[in-house]
Amino acid sequence: MGRRIGVAALVGSFAPQASLARADHDHAFAMSETHHDDASELSAGISVEAARFDNAIYVGSYQGITPSLGWTRGAFGASAAVSLYHVDENGLSIYGLGDAMVGGHAALVATEMLQSGVALHVMLPTGSELHQLGMGHMMALPSVWAAWRAQPVTITASAGYGRALTSLGGGQHDHGSAPLVDPMNLQELTWSAGVELDAGHGVRLGGRALGGIPIGTGRTRAIGGGRVAWGTPRVSTALEVQAGVAGDPFTIRGVVETALRF
Repeated sequence: MGRRIGVAALVGSFAPQASLARADHDHAFAMSETHHDDASELSAGISVEAARFDNAIYVGSYQGITPSLGWTRGAFGASAAVSLYHVDENGLSIYGLGDAMVGGHAALVATEMLQSGVALHVMLPTGSELHQLGMGHMMALPSVWAAWRAQPVTITASAGYGRALTSLGGGQHDHGSAPLVDPMNLQELTWSAGVELDAGHGVRLGGRALGGIPIGTGRTRAIGGGRVAWGTPRVSTALEVQAGVAGDPFTIRGVVETALRF
């Protein structure tokens, strides 16, 4: 069975957050196809995304490219990714890094039809908060995920908790749609649900929804979209088109990603 180690995109975001360096990335999709033998496997991926946004403060667009690396052995895995962005916000053109993400996962249940487990990802403040490229602080994102497969259909779901690794006392504030490239709240619950159909000849079609619910002050966001992927167990490519449904994460975003496993 082929394995998709999370790579950035919207796989970020549907992506995602997606590109796998994205907070809104649906880890259940990526980890639902993990091998559970003792062999180690490495993966390298690259994701390219483009989005438009229009909220109460900013109007414009951004483009990003995200290289990523992944490793799995049996039920365990780890990954790392970071994005480079070009943002056009209110006519101002900016280039810079986004927040990097490192993480790991473990599969606790692995049967022919059902897989489930836990994951922990940490976002590092490598992006500029001033230029809307980063949160300005570390974020921890523990989550649980599950995937149920009955050929040709796979259903995935995940639930998690995101928290800024900083004082939430008097410093808590509403991020709104900041940072522009990956909006999050200082403390929130995250969720995702999706379905994928194996269309044959290496082609998979899917759709999903995901988002975040603030704890305390903040803004609820939701993203929905569709995806088509094709390739072999060793080399795969995917195209996603996403729409911001609530919370102004973006108006529309497209992501193309390719992963190589060896």
